Formats: sequence, structure tokens, C-alpha cells
Amino acid sequence: MQRTLLHRSCLLALLVACKPPPPQVAAEPQPNVVLRIVALNDFHGALYERRVRSDQGKAIGGLPWLASAVEALRGDDPDLILLDGGDQFQGAWPVNASQGMGSVQAMELLGLDASAIGNHEFDYGARAQRPNAGDAGDAGDAGDAGDAGDAGAAKPPQHPLRGALEAAVARASYPFLAANIYEGDERWLPEGVAPWTLIERRGKRIGVVGLSTTETPQTTVPAHVQGLTFADPVASVRRLLPELEAADLDATLLVAHLTGSCEPTGYLEAGEPCTPDGEIGRLLTELPPGTFDVMILGHAHTLLAHRVDQTFLLESRAHGHALGGAELVFGPDGLDLDASSVRPVWGLVHDPVDPGCSGAAFPTDPLDVGGRMLSPSAPALELIASLEAASGSLCEEIACADHPLQRDRAAESELGNWLADAMLGAFPEADLAIQNSGGIRSDLPEGPIRREHLQAVMPFDNRTLLVELTGAQVRTLLQIGTSGAHGILQVAGAHLTVSPEAHPGVDLDGDGEIADWEQVRLCPGVQIGGQPLSDEAIYKVVTSDFLYTGGDHLGPAFEGAEVIDEGPLLREVFYAHAQAATECLG
Repeated sequence: MQRTLLHRSCLLALLVACKPPPPQVAAEPQPNVVLRIVALNDFHGALYERRVRSDQGKAIGGLPWLASAVEALRGDDPDLILLDGGDQFQGAWPVNASQGMGSVQAMELLGLDASAIGNHEFDYGARAQRPNAGDAGDAGDAGDAGDAGDAGAAKPPQHPLRGALEAAVARASYPFLAANIYEGDERWLPEGVAPWTLIERRGKRIGVVGLSTTETPQTTVPAHVQGLTFADPVASVRRLLPELEAADLDATLLVAHLTGSCEPTGYLEAGEPCTPDGEIGRLLTELPPGTFDVMILGHAHTLLAHRVDQTFLLESRAHGHALGGAELVFGPDGLDLDASSVRPVWGLVHDPVDPGCSGAAFPTDPLDVGGRMLSPSAPALELIASLEAASGSLCEEIACADHPLQRDRAAESELGNWLADAMLGAFPEADLAIQNSGGIRSDLPEGPIRREHLQAVMPFDNRTLLVELTGAQVRTLLQIGTSGAHGILQVAGAHLTVSPEAHPGVDLDGDGEIADWEQVRLCPGVQIGGQPLSDEAIYKVVTSDFLYTGGDHLGPAFEGAEVIDEGPLLREVFYAHAQAATECLG
């Protein structure tokens, strides 16, 4: 009996073991995750709208409309990632008077997630008390302008060369990113600066790396970046790659203020896709394909909105005039580049409404802004009002113009001639005056000319200097200044001719290569004061401290030169020249 029971038990166990498993229910496929990237760059303190150069009946940009546009996009997608390609600073007077704090507050208003560090972030130098333009009174500590909430906060130590920038980035609620700026052997990482940051949205880990152009020492006041090294962007990314790979990222983005562009395009219409030149092109061709999934770029003020190999490129002109973007689609196997796409560029074009110096209230009615009805952002208007109250008014009328005086970076211009004439007139003993075209930031309008207009033309706090140069140095100065690398020098007191084609260049820095700024386009036959330029003669040249200290690669021309006099800020020279005019400019 016992054996029979054992047999039945084993049979029962066998039957149970052979019972087929229950049918499996197929798992439902997980939906794709879509992340929206919104890009801007080169804001340059653009609190105010600007007239469209080709259509004076239209305006573009302005913080009230930019903030409203970002708010509308965030209403469509509350998880969007907003990134900036650098050069937030240097623009409208209230931003400059606050030494960049006003731009930081504007970016916080937009909800910025991260920013590159542009060359103009270094423009303000030390954090200092600054008087109002055109006002003998003291504005107090303009570094805190419009920032009453931080009035009792302890201020970080002021760096003697770049305290203004370090104070601004320490105050910001978003990170400034720079993986290639070094101080000695270590990365330059003051409070608020990091080489990269992690953003987590909708369960995805997004790494954002920052880079700054190696041209920064030539495109800001060189003294302000003394002690810093702007390392090669490609080598800097390679150095960072192991850290990024260990972070288990779902996508890697770049915010970068770098050289490089495609062929000229329409202002708000992208041209044919291309691989940009310059530092951007090197990143795309020298790093493994797909190192960055999206690049948010700045510096060239150009328009990029296309894909190169495995990378989307976004650059959205400047001054908050446009918003670019991309949609990244993540499937079961990760980022699906073929399903991802670049968004159409949103140009913030609208009817002019800013009342400016009229004293009227800013209209709050909805307006068609680039094809979408928006109302101006009330918080943006409040911020502008607070910054203006702290910085002082620039509405004083000081001259008039009988037609618009326009600038031209690539050629002699009417506005450039007027500015150079003003500099030459400020020093009666001078033979020659030079103004770099890149420093002329706006045109002068027809009609009344106010201090605000000249502030827009020359927002930089550059000072005039009178320098003695030999004729050979003057020739080198004009040769570099007409190479085209930084536009064409605007000149008074000289007659010169420039060839559109480059002749064999001169290795001025002795590195064995001919850079773009060493190309020779200056033709023989230069005249100073109506006489042929003599290499042995001594000439007195009016310039700016920016150029004298090596800006726009002019260092070799000024090497060993003696400063024999120092004048006021360039902007004050232009104020005085305009006020002295007995008839309308032009």
C-alpha cells in the first residue's frame, strides 16, 4: 500500500509540473517621449524693440514680446528646455548701468535653464559704482540696480578684473557654462559657473555643455580676461567626454559662443543646410559624429536651423528677435534622430508700439507677433521700469538728423565717418582717428537724436586715447584693420583703398600660419592728412582703449606705442560732437 501511495503522489506531481503556463499578456508599447528645446542667443541687453532696417513700419523683438512668446511656448509645453548661446550682456543703457544684472533678471523672467558665456560677458570689468550717463549725480551701486530683493545679501568678493561678471553669475538662478576657460591649470569656475550641467525632464537625463570662443581676448577688453586661457574647444570636449559618458545621459546638448556660420541667409529665413566654418565646423568634423545631439550657438548673429549628420544646429540671430527650436523624440531604444526635427524659426516681428521717450504708457492690447496674438508681458514691463528708475533717463534731445545715418561693418559708412570725425575733433593735435566697425551697434534714425540713440550706437564704456605711432605701425594698424577679420576700420584723417581680394598675408604673430586677420587687402598709396604715409614719421592717432590693448587683433600695431593723452568715454565724445552741430546731422 505504501508503494502504491508513493506512485500516485509522483504521478500527481508530474501532472502538475506538466500543466501549461497561463497565456502571457503582451506588454503595451510605451509611448515616445518628446522634449522641446527652445534657443536664443546674443540677447545683448535688448530690453527694447527695434525697427526693422528694411521696413521701418515694422519692429522686432523687445523683452515684453520675447517674454510673452516664451510664456506662450511654455503654455504649449510646460516642460520645454530654454537655452542661451551667450552674450546676454552689453546693450541697452539700463542693462549696462546694472553691469549685466538687468540681463540676468531678464533671463530669469524667461525661465532660462542654462547659458554659455559670451565674450561680451567680460565687458564690464570690476564691479564698481557708476554714474548716470549725462548726469553728474551718483547712481549708487549700479550692480544692484533693480534688484532690491538682494539688498541685504552679502556680496561675493570683487575680482579686480572681472568682478562684475562674477557677481552677476553668482546672482543668477541658472548656470553659466564654460568647459574651456582656464585660470592656470584649473578650469575657471567661480560661483555660478560650471563646465556642464544636468537637466532632467520627463524622465530623461539631458547633459548641457558650455564653450566660449578662443577669440574672446580679442573681442572684449583684453585686460578683463588677463590670467584666463580660452582653450581649444575640440580638445576641451575630448577631455570632458569620459565624464559625460559616465553620467548615463539620454541626450547631450551644447550651448556655445563660437566662431562659424554658413553663407548669408535671409534675416529670418534659413538658407541651404551646410557645415559651418570656424570653431563650430571643427566640432562637427573632428569629434565623433553625434557627440552633441543639439548645438545652441551664438557669436555670429546668424541663423542656423538644420541638421548636420547626427547634430541639430540652432542659432537665432540676436537681440531677442527670434526663437529657434528643436523637438527630440525618445523611443524604446533611446533618442530617435530621424523622428526628431528642427522647429520653424519664430521671428518676433510686430507693429511698433514702444512709446520710448514720449512718456505714454506701453500699450497692453494683444498684437500679432510673428503670426501669433500676444499681449506684452506685464512682469517684463515692470522689470524694465525698475531698471530705468535705477539707471536714469537718456531721453534728452541733443541733435537731429535729416536722414538715417547707417553703419556698415564691411565698408566705409556714413555713420562710421561721423563717429571717426568726432574722435578726431576731440583731439585737435591728432593726425588720424580709428573706430572699429564691430563697436558700432546701431544706426542713427532720422529726426530728433537723443542720448538713448547714441547710447545704442556706442553701448561700450570704451575710453578715448591719443597714441603716438610710427608710420610703419600705422601701416600695420590699417593693414590689420582692413583684413576683413573684424570688419573694416572706420577712419578719419586718412585716405586709403582696400582690395576686395586678399594679397599674400604677413605672419605678424610668428606662429608660422597666416590667419584671417593677417590677410593683406590694403592697397599702396595710403595718405595721412593729404600726404603719403611715411614709415619713419611719427603720427598721433586717436583710438579706444579696447583697440589699444589688443582688441580686434590690433596688438602688433600698438606694441611699444606711447599713450600721450587720455580723453573721455567714446560715447561722451559723440554726445559733445552731436551737441556742437549747428545743423542736422547728414
